[in-house]
Amino acid sequence: MNTEMMNVVDQFLKQYVGGEAFYDHLDEQIRINDIWLYAMITKIEKEESFDQLIVSGKFGRRFYEFSLAKMPAEFTAKIVVANGSLRKGNSIGLEDSNLDGQEFIFVDDSFYSGKTRDVIQNYLEKNGAHLKKTYAFYDGSKVKEKTVESFYRYYDYH
Repeated sequence: MNTEMMNVVDQFLKQYVGGEAFYDHLDEQIRINDIWLYAMITKIEKEESFDQLIVSGKFGRRFYEFSLAKMPAEFTAKIVVANGSLRKGNSIGLEDSNLDGQEFIFVDDSFYSGKTRDVIQNYLEKNGAHLKKTYAFYDGSKVKEKTVESFYRYYDYH
């Protein structure tokens, strides 16, 4: 999977030279790739102990729908879907959720500045929950964070 993702990233970097267009196309490619979604879910399930997964936006809805339709019956993780555009100030949309004492893993298509993760983390903490770790398919952050796992980290290759 790493080689396939590397090829997609390289193709989009040549085509879009980074920026928002790059991320939009990469995120779309991640959303439609069932093999990658399955690999992410099974990786998290094998490596982590958690109460719930949290996802957001278009990616989150697709991740949730995929988990319901395509994952084996033994996959029983609860998935909470927050609104999108959290880094731009959108409401998280989880006001009616009981999160107290829960440990979460945040799953996102791409990680760059950590703003979306920070909004989610702050919301969870204010509601008595804890964000253990973030999993992303693509990590474009200059600084490698200990609590972020990814299938492809840009600065490991460029």
